[in-house]
Amino acid sequence: MDTTDINTEISRRVDGLTRRLDRLEADLPPIPARAIGLTRATAHRVNTTATDVANDVGRQLGRFTSTASTALSTTVGQAHSSAERTSSTAQRTSKETIGQARAQAKITGKAARRSATALLDDATRATEPDGDGRPVALEGSTKADLYERAQELDIDDRGSMSKRELVRALRSA
Repeated sequence: MDTTDINTEISRRVDGLTRRLDRLEADLPPIPARAIGLTRATAHRVNTTATDVANDVGRQLGRFTSTASTALSTTVGQAHSSAERTSSTAQRTSKETIGQARAQAKITGKAARRSATALLDDATRATEPDGDGRPVALEGSTKADLYERAQELDIDDRGSMSKRELVRALRSA
């Protein structure tokens, strides 16, 4: 079964499940129907976020692969060129090539670190955005800051919670 067939089968099953859930919601009293609607909306949001993160991972991996491929092509080309040179310059050329390969490896390593950092930052922002777009470090926040954030999110019983409980409640909000 190829990817298109798999995607078609998944779409068919999701459509069937959606129709059954729609019928179930229509037959339920208003409050349970709204609870199911909220659950479906939440699941959709989580799936959308996960898809966005996965797409970002794919883009970052594509950039990393491209950088690594360029570095590899450059290194292989330089190694081939040095092999064709005369034996009197072979030692000098080999040392230059090794130095260039190390430089390319450092560039590739830096690009990989930048890509990984950007990917992790994007994933963190996607799951816990703060007002300024930076990731929220809940464990490093004061209890007062956590309480204020819980108050903004209207979390019940926040006044009686410990710092650890506030962090847990904020993460699940």
